[in-house]
Amino acid sequence: MAPISRRQALQLGALGVASTVVGGVGLARGSAFAPFAPEPRRTFAESPVLRSRDGALQFQLKAAQREIELAGRPATVLSYNGGLPGPTLRLRAGERLQVTLVNALRAPTNLHVHGLNVSPEGNGDNPFVRIGAGARFDYDFRLPRDHPPGTYWHHTHLHGLAAEQVSGGLYGAIVVEDFTAVPSTRERVMVVSDISLDTRGRIRPASTAQTRMGREGDLLLINGQLRPAMSARPGARERWRVVNACSSRYLRLALPGQQLQMLAMDSGHLARPLDAQDVLLAPGNRADLLITTRAGTSELRTLGYDRGATMGMMCSGAPPTNRAKSLATLRVEGGTTSPLGPIPDRPGA
Repeated sequence: MAPISRRQALQLGALGVASTVVGGVGLARGSAFAPFAPEPRRTFAESPVLRSRDGALQFQLKAAQREIELAGRPATVLSYNGGLPGPTLRLRAGERLQVTLVNALRAPTNLHVHGLNVSPEGNGDNPFVRIGAGARFDYDFRLPRDHPPGTYWHHTHLHGLAAEQVSGGLYGAIVVEDFTAVPSTRERVMVVSDISLDTRGRIRPASTAQTRMGREGDLLLINGQLRPAMSARPGARERWRVVNACSSRYLRLALPGQQLQMLAMDSGHLARPLDAQDVLLAPGNRADLLITTRAGTSELRTLGYDRGATMGMMCSGAPPTNRAKSLATLRVEGGTTSPLGPIPDRPGA
């Protein structure tokens, strides 16, 4: 019998336990101090979308330090093309992704297309590429014609600087379009991240212990926003593409009061949606979720997950990691949405 892949194992585990869907292995805990007061509730927003045309997606991606408004105050972060997160890339199997990465940082960097089945050699997804400060590099990724559809992401990946630069803001989503569309009322791309800032809004360096064990940022964000508000009508079927872009934090996602189903984990699509009460994502994991809405106000939360600690970390006074945190609210009201057709089985997805 041939050995199963990690993705297949995740799918089999999901089919066996419908109440909790698990996708990863662990890191360690960090601080949870939030220096900023909660900002006024803002409407959920997404990053700009770059779409392929005529079989290719070609663009320039600039990594730079930038001042933005974060949690109601000015903050200086790292960004791709001035955004937090960077742009969402949408393309199809068999297409070509060409990215000129311009490094306007004071440190070297590079680019990784997380999860894509592309070559690691040369100008492809090469982890040994080192782009110095002020330099640029032309990446050329070619997706095979049978590339699985799904949710992926792009981020910096230079050895020794990856965690610092990712937690500082260098990340964005990638969507490889489905072969067969899933009937839905709306699709949302949600990149969840965390960041630690000092009282002046600058990225706070990690301590020695946090560097060794992995730090959870003080502010937990969704698309660069602190607890944004979403709205929908009853009976809607929304597809949520969720990326865990945190460098160390597990996300155990729940949406009480709404019907939550899992459609895919990473690039592994299930043959049919799986009912779930919560979904567990390790750093780097992605999940495609289907939400069938019911009238009322619900809160998208991460329920917390104890990633464990060494004896030294347990004695360090660091706060526990298993506290629930709010990510966003969903208000469902108004007239009922016209029913959509059934979701077809997707054995070849």
